[in-house]
Amino acid sequence: MQSSTLASASAIPVSRVTARSRQRDATRLQLVQAGLRIVAERGFAGATTAAIAEASGKAHGTVFVHFGTRDVLVAELVAEIGRAMSQRLADVPEEAPSVAEVLASHLGALERHEVLHARMLCEASTLPDAARARLFALQSGVCWRLRTAYAREVAQGMARDLDPAALANMWIALTNHYLMNRDLFAPGASVIAARGGELKAQWLATIRP
Repeated sequence: MQSSTLASASAIPVSRVTARSRQRDATRLQLVQAGLRIVAERGFAGATTAAIAEASGKAHGTVFVHFGTRDVLVAELVAEIGRAMSQRLADVPEEAPSVAEVLASHLGALERHEVLHARMLCEASTLPDAARARLFALQSGVCWRLRTAYAREVAQGMARDLDPAALANMWIALTNHYLMNRDLFAPGASVIAARGGELKAQWLATIRP
């Protein structure tokens, strides 16, 4: 009986399996994209499974087939934002970028995904643990890039020898503060476009000899 079952399974055309896999991946992507649109418009609180299903044109149960629970889905939304930002952060002109280039790439990533990133920050305390961990990992990656570039400039005498961890955390805190209060610092506009250059100049002035 077992060998017969295995034979039947092996007889399924590879093309059918591949088509199913592509369809599954496409549905999952549609759900994630719909979720990101809703987060941008209504925040994570408004990104209910029912709302995401409706926005994607899928049955409500389809959401749970692909993600199991809303917490898993929210964690994936945060992960998708993080992946998109990480790609932009890695887009620097050299293998050993300068501090200024690291700051510029971070600001570029923030500006491109400003609304979603601001939503993550403002609602961080309400996010599932897995989603918060992903946000922390993204910020830690920025700090690592910044500290690495800063260490090179200190060794070359281009920067003051200060506490690298404190400096990196100060940059994250500074950008987070402006993003979370973007309606005050740049009403109706991109706060990174409006104030990013100023933030970068202030931070660089702190480390220059």
